[in-house]
Amino acid sequence: MSLLELITSRRSIRSFSSKLVDNEDLLRILNAARLAPSGGNRQKWKFICVTDPKTLRMVKNSSPGFYGDAPAAIVIGLEEDDSSDKTISLLDIGFTAENILLAAHSLGLGGCAIASFITQSIKRVVNSPDNFEPILIISIGYPSKVPKTPKKKTLFEIVYLNEYGKNWKIAEEFT
Repeated sequence: MSLLELITSRRSIRSFSSKLVDNEDLLRILNAARLAPSGGNRQKWKFICVTDPKTLRMVKNSSPGFYGDAPAAIVIGLEEDDSSDKTISLLDIGFTAENILLAAHSLGLGGCAIASFITQSIKRVVNSPDNFEPILIISIGYPSKVPKTPKKKTLFEIVYLNEYGKNWKIAEEFT
């Protein structure tokens, strides 16, 4: 499958089969995350791969946005210091998350980015240091149900040519 096909067919998966995710696949996914762009190549991110059922249950119980019984999750966070530019670091987390989701999809897995969680609870569950801030959790597993493509705005509605508000006529017909 080409990259564009992966992008257009990937969905947020919230329903998983009970099949466990292979450690090698998790490492492939994490390697894709590691290779994401990073502002100034600072790579402030840290990844905590959670596969232990008890720990997963605690992560899920601390995350109202965590749906389904995924057999794995990745907690993505930042190890920050006073000199860090938080905006750049958050963008970097977004890059890693997309790499994780696309890599998982390419391996026949699915995932969902979860931003709804209780930060202090997650920090306790994963036994993180004080300077670690969890930013995003991604559930990972084999999809038991793939949702339909949600309605998306057309390019014509969101893309302008050369200046704000100047519609790009050709975008009207592009799908």
